Amino acid sequence: MGAMNVIYKIGFWPGLAVGIADAGKGALAVYLVTLLLQMVNAQPLAITIIQLVCGLCAIAGHNYPVYFKFKRGGRGVATASGILAFLIPMGIPFFIVLFLLLLAITRYPTLCYAAAFVAFPVTAWVQWVTPIDIWLLTSLPGLVWLQSRAVSPAQHILFIIYPFLVILIPAIFYIPRIKEILSKAGSFRKAAFRRDLKKDRPAGY
Repeated sequence: MGAMNVIYKIGFWPGLAVGIADAGKGALAVYLVTLLLQMVNAQPLAITIIQLVCGLCAIAGHNYPVYFKFKRGGRGVATASGILAFLIPMGIPFFIVLFLLLLAITRYPTLCYAAAFVAFPVTAWVQWVTPIDIWLLTSLPGLVWLQSRAVSPAQHILFIIYPFLVILIPAIFYIPRIKEILSKAGSFRKAAFRRDLKKDRPAGY
């Protein structure tokens, strides 16, 4: 149903639970297909491509869930976050810090989500051009799970491009909402720095 919808309609903690579940199902979908492909000894690049396609399918299933008869569900932000968190785990702390920092400044969750996603392609690029994974393995073995899932230049390039494609999907769904907020606020600055997050929330789902 979408974490933000639940936060506005029911409350923060139920919404947080929905958000965690949405992110978890995105990560789980990619994880399960990874296990299946590893069992048949698929090539790393083939695994990556199928992971990315599976992630897009998970977002599509979230946005048009079968139990809603393929009508609108959420917008896919949390699900996309879970997918990228599995593929580029080192981007998680940077995503969280950037999101919270922007949220504290602007009070505009939609804008913060979109901007925070930049953490993932930037992290993928850094892991490609620096020996950061080697540093993790030798210096901080307890954080080895943060190492990149990419092992070849082609995979790194896909991981750099993919986050932009993933965030484009919820961004398209958010266009009507953003237009509505801007029309009520009168300007982008007033919309971004508004104090009441619920005041301009639509009455309907």
